[in-house]
Amino acid sequence: MVEYQELEDHQLIHWIALAEKEALEALYGRYSSSVFSLAMYMLKQEALAEEVTQDIFLNIWLKASSYKSDRGAPRAWIMSVAHHKIVDVIRSRRRTLTVTDPSLYETLDLIPSSEVPVDEQVVRNLERERILKALSTLPQPQRQVIMLAYFGGYSQSEMAEMLQQPLGTVKTRVRLAMQKLRGVLERDVHD
Repeated sequence: MVEYQELEDHQLIHWIALAEKEALEALYGRYSSSVFSLAMYMLKQEALAEEVTQDIFLNIWLKASSYKSDRGAPRAWIMSVAHHKIVDVIRSRRRTLTVTDPSLYETLDLIPSSEVPVDEQVVRNLERERILKALSTLPQPQRQVIMLAYFGGYSQSEMAEMLQQPLGTVKTRVRLAMQKLRGVLERDVHD
């Protein structure tokens, strides 16, 4: 019998691709807080962030066979799947809000949310602080494009238009920012 909790992330993804639910449960246990923190930061609504977190792990279940270890670490792939899903939700909501009356959504705020256990909330807050700390190390123009892209859901073309900058400049800023963030976050994990 396989002890999924003891496997490395890439091994878990392999087992998930083979439809092993216990492997997904182990991966969820390791990354649900990080994924939820990102969703909460970008979506600003706890209930929606919880729902999207579940959808992200469903996507991981469905896309596990597409993971290629030579393209990057499992954590990067998982957070990439999460980011793409969250951006899809943001864009979808942006389209919906332009078509419908936004005042109808205010009643959703009145629905009580389920309480998150304190220990899980602490882990989420620490992960959020770690990401924000890493972002604070970036020069302002690079931080701006990352915030717009990853937390606002804007494409590089949309950012170029908003910032009145050439598309090549925006692409360069995003690339440099991602390289710096990767370095900062990797050092943070190893410290």
